[in-house]
Amino acid sequence: MNEIEQLYQKIILTHANYPVGFSELVDYDFKCHLKNPDCGDDLTVYGKWDGDGQRLAEISFTGDGCIISKASASMMVSLLQGKTVMEIADVWTAFQKLVLAQPTATESLGDLVAFATLHNFPTRVRCGTLAWHALQTGIQEGRSEND
Repeated sequence: MNEIEQLYQKIILTHANYPVGFSELVDYDFKCHLKNPDCGDDLTVYGKWDGDGQRLAEISFTGDGCIISKASASMMVSLLQGKTVMEIADVWTAFQKLVLAQPTATESLGDLVAFATLHNFPTRVRCGTLAWHALQTGIQEGRSEND
């Protein structure tokens, strides 16, 4: 394993073992619970918008999952706090491209670059994107309920 792979492994393990935002929000504007039947990941993502409804004021997650799903959810929480819907969509698009080995700018991804080789394990891509799908669904359903 080369140095960059060791660094990425350390980043993933740190986020999985000490996840950022691993708690249930009591006062939330949206939540979404999803399961990954392939490996048993079971995550719920919670979000609360700021007073203007423009920025994500709080985001968290709960559940059980493999190292990849927990680490990705933790990185998502740490990266998206304070972002607008458009900024969230941009990061989500860049992350999707990264894990599918499509060309993308990685400046906005922070620790998520640790998943740059996830495309080599196609069944694990679902693990890495589960929390993101839950977030996307929660935002869409939460916005449509409030429209």
